[in-house]
Amino acid sequence: MTADNQNLAWKQFALWAVSSSVALFLVFMAGMYLIDPYDTGRSPFSRKPNLRGQKEVNATASVGRDPKYDAAVIGNSTIALIMPSRLTALTGIPFVQLAVPGTQIPEQLTIIDWFMKHHGGTAKALVMGISRDTWCASDPTQLGNNSFPLWRFSASKAEYLAGLISISSMEQAGRRLGIVPSSKPDSAPDGYWDYDPLYAKLLADAPRRRELLFKRRNDQEILGEPSFPGIRVLEEKLAALPADLSVALVVPPVFTAKQPRPGTPRYRSEQACRQRLIDLASRRPNTALVDWWDDRPELKKIEAFIDQIHYRHAVARTMEQDIAAALLDIRERAGSLTHR
Repeated sequence: MTADNQNLAWKQFALWAVSSSVALFLVFMAGMYLIDPYDTGRSPFSRKPNLRGQKEVNATASVGRDPKYDAAVIGNSTIALIMPSRLTALTGIPFVQLAVPGTQIPEQLTIIDWFMKHHGGTAKALVMGISRDTWCASDPTQLGNNSFPLWRFSASKAEYLAGLISISSMEQAGRRLGIVPSSKPDSAPDGYWDYDPLYAKLLADAPRRRELLFKRRNDQEILGEPSFPGIRVLEEKLAALPADLSVALVVPPVFTAKQPRPGTPRYRSEQACRQRLIDLASRRPNTALVDWWDDRPELKKIEAFIDQIHYRHAVARTMEQDIAAALLDIRERAGSLTHR
């Protein structure tokens, strides 16, 4: 074989290898798009939402677009123990739980947008968990420490396709097809997940848990910027939603040792942020503040908390009553206005 023939053969092989790789990649991407691992509804073969996540966030896109739910609980893990089924029973509004642990402001706003996009004209209520360490203290552009998959909720098809190129997406596609078994029990159809089992090790270690519960923060440190940009961003988001949408802003409780001492810089900072929330709720129609900010006798009990911010079921059940009462009051006031 002459040198020219060898060069031609190598060029043909290289062209075949490249074209084959491109073809395989395109087949892979087409397959992933059609499988729709996270049940986002983008596939032409998509049916009604039916994915129950193996991890809390895996089911969010699926249950968040389910038309049988007219209301959502949104936030981080500090609102996750609120049971949507109980809110449904108490208010008559079908609720879904969309809380994702570790999320900050951008991720939570993204979930609001996703839910509202898929419930245009049908959404009746939002329950927003307003963690003081998130909405009062955080830069509203800063993402959480956990790798939240913003691409799953993106309006950009290119961003979504790029997100599918990962081992985790391939594994989820396998679970969707029933090829790969789930390593975790399915979450509930309404998105609810119980974080108690995640803290089994800490709950079994009483000395360590007590140490974490009673650790005090420096009361000389303020929450964040005095202008509270997170609250401003929240108000802008709520103003863009339908005015007749009922919104309950829920400030989750904290263990007594996390409460700042009265008169300290941190106390004044927290109360200033609280006042901003009170003002927001008074300005926006059909909005209520469910305020668990202050200390209460039941929040001093060790058995009421896992750590300083994660309360247990007994507290959650009482909170659900308060949330439902706030939503029913909004409905009653709205009804009285329409009949004047």
